[in-house]
Amino acid sequence: MKTVELILFPEANSLDISGPLEVFSAASRLLQSTGSTKGYRVLFSGEKSGLVTLESGLTVHVDGPRHAKEKTDYLVIPGGSNPSRFSSDSQRLDYIRVRARKAGHIVSICTGAFLLAELGLLDGKRCTTHWRYADRLATQYPSIQVCENAIYVEDGNLFTSAGVTAGIDLALALVEQDYGAEIAVETARNLVLYFRRPGNQSQFSTPIELRRAAGNRFQKLHDWLLSNLFRPELQVDALANFMAMSPRHFSRCFHEQTGMTPGKYLEKIRLEKARELLANTTQPIKSVAYLCGFQQEERLRRLFIKQLGITPSQYRCHFGISEA
Repeated sequence: MKTVELILFPEANSLDISGPLEVFSAASRLLQSTGSTKGYRVLFSGEKSGLVTLESGLTVHVDGPRHAKEKTDYLVIPGGSNPSRFSSDSQRLDYIRVRARKAGHIVSICTGAFLLAELGLLDGKRCTTHWRYADRLATQYPSIQVCENAIYVEDGNLFTSAGVTAGIDLALALVEQDYGAEIAVETARNLVLYFRRPGNQSQFSTPIELRRAAGNRFQKLHDWLLSNLFRPELQVDALANFMAMSPRHFSRCFHEQTGMTPGKYLEKIRLEKARELLANTTQPIKSVAYLCGFQQEERLRRLFIKQLGITPSQYRCHFGISEA
């Protein structure tokens, strides 16, 4: 029987807690239905005992602090939408530091990674967090290698997951590690979940704000590109000509403004437009590829797999409008 210690605190995200909890509970029921004594024993821990109101308004009961010497197999740290506030509570940090010393594995869900980072537990480690907070985590803690596209990351005895429901993906991976793929797959089936979610975290993020990157200097170029993406001749010379600049001077100025080459910017704006068309129209994928300047559907497909980890058809299935 594996012991899972869930840290509960005010303003934590309820799904960060209930998602993994339901996976561990479902796996335990499945194992015990076969006569096994294996499974998970879940403890609700915190620096104080009593009722705690989570970010959603849900009130839960915390058993209270565990004994400093009591061991646990998994210490699970949830997140919330205000990591700066909940990761600066000194009493909470002290308690997690003590419990982390007795944990076989340390697990963070979503922005719970900020608590681990503040304690120095992620120094020199690979990790992930919600895509919206990945840049902040990397900037605030430069000794950490943030894998912003990953659904979850394992580095030694540390496990970190991306935003909210990614904690479910990570919990399933832990079940597989503990009790095998067959139990993990059946647990996923019982909960009507993907055993392994297709794609990476980028498919859920907001497309890059290219207009802001272009700034006032290249805003007209950005708008012109959006109206002319279908043209195959959009090379540096054509972009420089529109701006009435020499290609060399244009490339240098454009990189200084946006932080990327004209070619990379064009690729991103085409990808952003393709995402928009796939999500909001029912046009054939071949037509979407043409309208965005990819010429061939296969080129669009390769870029989607490279950047998002899924195909255009999978993206449309996840985010597209339903046909009447």
